[in-house]
Amino acid sequence: MDQSTLNRPLTTEKARKILAEDGLEVSEIQVSLILDFLRILANIVVKDYLTNHEESRPIRTRQHG
Repeated sequence: MDQSTLNRPLTTEKARKILAEDGLEVSEIQVSLILDFLRILANIVVKDYLTNHEESRPIRTRQHG
């Protein structure tokens, strides 16, 4: 996956095409609900990671020399 793909939001049409490639036909409403769920899940995972790992991550200062 190239960098430009990673920076663009996943549209419902693109998601439907991806699912169809795997043999799963879904309606516009269904794919919209799937994407909403995945975004909620991603937000929960990121928030949990930042909450539980931010304190243990060392801050590195750049050595000038």
